Amino acid sequence: MTLLSFDHPENSLDTPTRDASSTPVAPRAPRTLTLLLVGRVIGDRRDALCRIRNLSEGGLRAEVRARFTLGESVRIEFRNSDAVTGVVRWTDRKAIGVQFDAPVDVERLLAESTTVRRKGAPAPRAPRLPTSCWADIRIDGHPQRASLLDLSQGGAKLRTRTPLEMGAILILSVPGLEPMRGVVRWVRGDNAGIAFLEPIAFAALAAWLDDPATRYAAAVAWGE
Repeated sequence: MTLLSFDHPENSLDTPTRDASSTPVAPRAPRTLTLLLVGRVIGDRRDALCRIRNLSEGGLRAEVRARFTLGESVRIEFRNSDAVTGVVRWTDRKAIGVQFDAPVDVERLLAESTTVRRKGAPAPRAPRLPTSCWADIRIDGHPQRASLLDLSQGGAKLRTRTPLEMGAILILSVPGLEPMRGVVRWVRGDNAGIAFLEPIAFAALAAWLDDPATRYAAAVAWGE
């Protein structure tokens, strides 16, 4: 007996999906893939890092630390900002099941989200989640305060009082996370993009992003 890709593991096609509106669920898509793909889920009141475990043309199952509600409309962002929309059909302490608003082309979606850079295409990057907190950077032993604007497993966007130098190697320290070594990939005025030499562990970053007191600790204007 098969399961919907967005169905709870304890449910089958003989058991009604737990749905706030009791709307019948369409039959399972013919092909469901088991994955380990990181994305961003955006709901009515919050967003969170998620890890997609099952995907079909009709929906997905994703591990997520944050709480979402039955019937909530969500948007799932993959690498390169490719996204799908859907509705939460079940939740538990570790995961959610999402039924898509419309069928998706799974092969195209996975091709767009691949970690392999295709000729003529921009380099894929992990979903970045907005933040507003202070961070410390150190370059050649010299410290500098910065504002952390967004964060992903693979990199960050910073705002600094003194523009950084392209290619500089630095250590980024963010309260609540282990120090990260990275390289400055781009600079636009006071903003800079950092690529980490080693990715942040999924569990550590998901927990950090789920704590608004840390994630938005410094939503203050420059100069104050």
